[in-house]
Amino acid sequence: MLAQRIAAALNAIPVTDIGFFWVTALTKDGTILVANNYALGYIPDGVHLPDQVTLATADETIPARTRGTWATYPMLALHGWAQHHDTELRVVIATEEQFKGFDPGAPKIVLQPDDIPTNGTMEGRHRLQVIAPGAARQLAAVTGSGLAELLPPAPADSTPPQDRRQQLWFEVFRPLLSTAPDRAIAQLRAFAAYAEHAQELALHRAHTATETADQRGAIADWIYWQHLNVLNTDALPAEATV
Repeated sequence: MLAQRIAAALNAIPVTDIGFFWVTALTKDGTILVANNYALGYIPDGVHLPDQVTLATADETIPARTRGTWATYPMLALHGWAQHHDTELRVVIATEEQFKGFDPGAPKIVLQPDDIPTNGTMEGRHRLQVIAPGAARQLAAVTGSGLAELLPPAPADSTPPQDRRQQLWFEVFRPLLSTAPDRAIAQLRAFAAYAEHAQELALHRAHTATETADQRGAIADWIYWQHLNVLNTDALPAEATV
């Protein structure tokens, strides 16, 4: 089954994010659906998703605040997506550890260690293509000489911003240790703060890159983190502020 192979491949990709994991489902209408436990729209750097895979939390047909209630709960994201699209989950695929403490609410396939390939690299879409396909197409159409025109003016001071990613990323992880009912809100807030900082660092890389490929990659990251900052901020309840 293709969905099972994709689930196994996602589990084979080395990820340094503490506690991060993917869950995969196949819906009754044949959609291969994935979700993870880190906020909305997050895909680790270097992970590509095949064209036939849908990231539940990136579906813009579903209001951001609705998706925000799924943060930290990938099983809930899978069911929420299916409900919105008037379908059901045929099967949910994850490892035994990932199922622990969660009711899949559908038949399940438990991935065994020997199901996981040694190399999980897949052909497919870069994370910007998944989150903002229109922006990704526009960026791809720009020649190397035109990349700088996509950027705001560079600051006079070329000193790089202080890199606070490690500290901010720990705050994204911390809600996963909690059983509090509002842990999704805490993670969304922390993730929006991280995304804002990450886009600042990416913009500096884009301004200072000397190679076209490096500049294009930095711009892709800059746009990606802009989108995630907006998405995770919009997903917060009205009474919550970032």
